[in-house]
Amino acid sequence: MPVFILLRSLVVRLLSSSLVGSAVQFLRRTLSSGFAHLGTALRHVWDRLRSQESKEAILGCVLCILNMHKKVET
Repeated sequence: MPVFILLRSLVVRLLSSSLVGSAVQFLRRTLSSGFAHLGTALRHVWDRLRSQESKEAILGCVLCILNMHKKVET
């Protein structure tokens, strides 16, 4: 039981520390940067596609993937 209390107090201290705030900011910046690079890469691929059919096929795939994450209505 004392181990549980010790772990709980360590978790509470960690969550209340500024270290967590710094880690969250770092994670947010990293994800933002990653999405920016992904957006740039997708824009280059889109510009290289010549046929309208290819663009429509890719958009259809993207819409299908996005719809997979929608909540199912009951």
